[in-house]
Amino acid sequence: MDLVNNENLTPKQMRRVIYALAFPIVGTNLLLRGVGIVDTAMVGHISPQVQAAVGMSQWIIGLMMALLWGVAVGGTISVANFTGARDDKNRISSADTVFWMGLGASIIVTILALLFVRPLSYIMGADETLSRSVGSYMLIICLFFASKGTLMVVGGIFQGFGDTKTPFRVNFGINIIHILIAYPLTFGAWGFPRLEIIGVALATVTSETLGAAFLAYLAYRKKLLKFKCFSFIRMKNIINLGFPVFGERIMTFTSQIVYTRFVLLISLSAYAAHSVGLMIESVAFLPGIGFAQAATTLVGQNLGARLPHMAKKFSNQALIIGLTIMGFLGITYWVFPEIWMKIFSNDPEVIEYGILFCKFAAVLQIPLAATMILAGSLRGAGQTRWVMYVTIIGTWFVRVPVAYLFGSYMGYGIFFIWLAMPVDWAVRAILMLAKFYSHKWGSDYIK
Repeated sequence: MDLVNNENLTPKQMRRVIYALAFPIVGTNLLLRGVGIVDTAMVGHISPQVQAAVGMSQWIIGLMMALLWGVAVGGTISVANFTGARDDKNRISSADTVFWMGLGASIIVTILALLFVRPLSYIMGADETLSRSVGSYMLIICLFFASKGTLMVVGGIFQGFGDTKTPFRVNFGINIIHILIAYPLTFGAWGFPRLEIIGVALATVTSETLGAAFLAYLAYRKKLLKFKCFSFIRMKNIINLGFPVFGERIMTFTSQIVYTRFVLLISLSAYAAHSVGLMIESVAFLPGIGFAQAATTLVGQNLGARLPHMAKKFSNQALIIGLTIMGFLGITYWVFPEIWMKIFSNDPEVIEYGILFCKFAAVLQIPLAATMILAGSLRGAGQTRWVMYVTIIGTWFVRVPVAYLFGSYMGYGIFFIWLAMPVDWAVRAILMLAKFYSHKWGSDYIK
């Protein structure tokens, strides 16, 4: 779907285009995250240790998804450019190439994960009991990891084309299936065995495998994929665009592993609160991702159509919308932190820690929104390396040192560990703004 209309759109018309593209992406991302949210909420009523195991597993899954994220974003930008240029041959070639690249990347990541899940859990601070729980959950996830990869890569193809409703509908079905399977297997309801953490893992892989197969079928039926082409030229372009995104994700998740270890050293309850707090923050974070991805698509299509001034205008409108929505949700984190926490936990100590986390989550929403949406726009312009550099600065030169120096080394505790988060995002926002407004729009095209 070509989202490039004309050069005379009013701001109101541009916002309508952004909403039409972004809201299904927001819904899709929420539903993708919804599996983890449901799992965390369910095991939160079993024990803090099981909840910590699922939370730690989500970090490891995020690290595994880094390579797939890079492939998917590279494919989205390429497909968006050729959609805007109305070049169907190269659009399909890009889509087929990124699909096979995604499948290959999934296999590589699965093998590595099966070898290193337990060592990673120890690096993150797990003891033997917690590591066994993580290992049991992750074994099942790894064996069906190609399903997660397919959902991400094929979803990126749809997004680059401008169809965000189809992935949303598929992921809605995935969540329904997941809930129907997860509840009885986790708690032993309706005559099913009580499997606890194993139950939520089985529900996850079953629902995602069914969804991935159906989404790939729809892409074929809508002529977005043919499963026949593989272009080394397109692969080179996708790698050039996607490798910095992969590097960005690796830097992010490795720093988060180190960062969350600082939290775990405070107490298991603090770590559980951190995991729950991130789930709560995702209510605002996921809309930010949605509008960032919409910006990536719109910038990519407008640059492909040789309309750089429209690319920048769409970026500005997406930024205004994102700041408004995430700022409003940040207010709720500040005013109603206890209500948010009780949705996911009934442990008094976890809730007490979580209230403090919500305060920090509230403060960082504005710089977080600016960073995410500007990063999405710059990715659409092919500036993925700059986004990676900013991520490295924020995580490894700001967040980790601040958390270690004040929280761990000087012994000031969890307050200063969590304070490192808004400081990190503020630095990133400043750097993104500087690049966005100094960038020469109009020279970023895929050939």
